[in-house]
Amino acid sequence: MGNVMGQLNIRIDDALKEAFIKKAREHNTSATELLIEFMKHYLATPHKNESQKIEELEKRLVKVEQVLGELAA
Repeated sequence: MGNVMGQLNIRIDDALKEAFIKKAREHNTSATELLIEFMKHYLATPHKNESQKIEELEKRLVKVEQVLGELAA
C-alpha cells in the first residue's frame, strides 16, 4: 500500500502568496516543498507553553547575572 497524498487548501493574501512563490523560486525550491518542510519541522519541535518559556528565560537570566557578577568581581 503506497503513501496516500492529501491536499491542503488555504486562503491567503494574493501579494503574500506571490512573494512566497517568488522567494521559493529564487532559492530553487517550491512553495509546496517549503510548506512541507515547515510542517515536518513544526511537528518534530517540542512546543512550550508560556509559563515554561518564562521559567526557562528566568533560569537563563540567573546564569547571565551570575557570570556578570563574577566578571565584575
